[in-house]
Amino acid sequence: MTHHRRRPTPRRIWLSAALFGLLATGLSAIPVSAAGSTTYRDCSAITVAAGADLHRCDLSDSTIIGLDLHGINVAWSDMSRVNGGCDPDLPRTNLNGAIAYRALFVDAKLCDAILNDADLHGSDLSGSALEDATLNGANLSWTVLSGAGAAFAPFDDANLSNAIWRDGAANGASFDGADLHRIDLRNTDLRSTSFVGTDLRYAQLGGVDLTNADLTGANWRGAAGLASATFSNTTCPDGTNSDTNTDGTCAGH
Repeated sequence: MTHHRRRPTPRRIWLSAALFGLLATGLSAIPVSAAGSTTYRDCSAITVAAGADLHRCDLSDSTIIGLDLHGINVAWSDMSRVNGGCDPDLPRTNLNGAIAYRALFVDAKLCDAILNDADLHGSDLSGSALEDATLNGANLSWTVLSGAGAAFAPFDDANLSNAIWRDGAANGASFDGADLHRIDLRNTDLRSTSFVGTDLRYAQLGGVDLTNADLTGANWRGAAGLASATFSNTTCPDGTNSDTNTDGTCAGH
């Protein structure tokens, strides 16, 4: 599933009064639907702030646009449909270094969010919107990203090993130096994506579109599905161009 949104424009220096209210009250935007449940903790007395311990809390359908939540712990929590903003004219949500492993982020809106060095391993981000988010150095190993859109998002030096990202979109994204070994990317849009020096060993690449992608120095030993992948003006791991290769692909290159 591809999430369509306009490209960033210069951010406005003004914000609506409603957004100022959100930034000031923070916690009031967080529902406590899990209070007293057997699945989640009662988190009603916990202030949502940077570094807060909100592990195993139900924060689904929350609005966190523009909040500084760096280092927050939401491991094992339900963050489904959380709204971190998908409007480039609003301030970015800061989840830098967040502890968010084995959490639910299904259909979450995290466009433009800052998730550098966040620990998201084992989490479910199916259908999430990550366009223009920054995830450099993040741990997304064993995550489920099926149907997620992350156009133009940098994942440089991130760990996406053993992740499942089928039928998604990462066009224009960057995975330079990232660990993607054994990732399942079948039928994902990877046009103009950068994989310079990326570990793609044993990746599932059936049906992916690598038009204008850059795979310079990537290691895709044992990768499967290249026969059904789309190559056009693709820079192959050995530096050759798919268009000038005999078979018009990067297979064997």
